[in-house]
Amino acid sequence: MSSRDKILNALKANRPPFPEAAPRPDDYLPVTAVDPSDLLGRFKAELEKLTGKVYLCDSEADGTAVIKQIIGTDKQVIAWGALSLAGLQEALLTDGIEIVTPLIKGEDRRAALQTIEPIRVGITGADAGLATTGSLVMITNDDQGRLPSLMPPVHIAILRKERLYANLEAWIAAQGRDALAASNSITVITGPSRTGDIEMMIVLGVHGPGAVHVVIV
Repeated sequence: MSSRDKILNALKANRPPFPEAAPRPDDYLPVTAVDPSDLLGRFKAELEKLTGKVYLCDSEADGTAVIKQIIGTDKQVIAWGALSLAGLQEALLTDGIEIVTPLIKGEDRRAALQTIEPIRVGITGADAGLATTGSLVMITNDDQGRLPSLMPPVHIAILRKERLYANLEAWIAAQGRDALAASNSITVITGPSRTGDIEMMIVLGVHGPGAVHVVIV
């Protein structure tokens, strides 16, 4: 027997056996039921727990006004190719705000990313809102890229009231299955980006937007 084999056999002989796996719990963590008549209130409450901001707007004009207020004095935003708020694009252009829809492909990828990196605000729609967790579901396609929701420090999402669901399962059962089949991927966003270091100090905005604003129309 070689020295190597002796060492390996000694290590195996002295290794304590693996403990028995813990039994499965009889009950899992409960998920609070969502009142179907209060999806809006539950979504707002859950997202605000995570320092997200929710704006309930009575009209598309009100939604546009809120978005302009969040943008402030900025003169550029990154946005989806199609925004689900009538009049928003025209209002921003009238105020001299350039809407950048990035196409990050091929050899120009690095240069394009460097061009949009200074832009502070990203604007998207949302394919669904999940009331139980205050989450946004975003389907990726040619008009709905991921950069506007992931790269800028501030993310503004436009959510239609009729796209609120109790949870991910409810959305998939209602329409999500077909949407998933037609999409490259989906992103589920729950509040601002947050991370914890080795001392468990929570920091916002390290790996994505540090501020999430949801405008519900």
